[in-house]
Amino acid sequence: MFLKKRTEAIKKAMLYKRTNQKKIAQQLGISESYVTRLINGERYYREFEIFIRYELGISYTNFK
Repeated sequence: MFLKKRTEAIKKAMLYKRTNQKKIAQQLGISESYVTRLINGERYYREFEIFIRYELGISYTNFK
């Protein structure tokens, strides 16, 4: 349930901020396919977690 809410929140924030996986991948220096895995919660990358917190404004306290 947590991962589903997290994924939905990231996708909504990306739409709101008018960004896409390609732009995020370029900013973080990783591949687009890896960004997909990060968004879906299949992988963990600390810099991505920092990115979604500060660039997309997503806080895990909202998923309770």
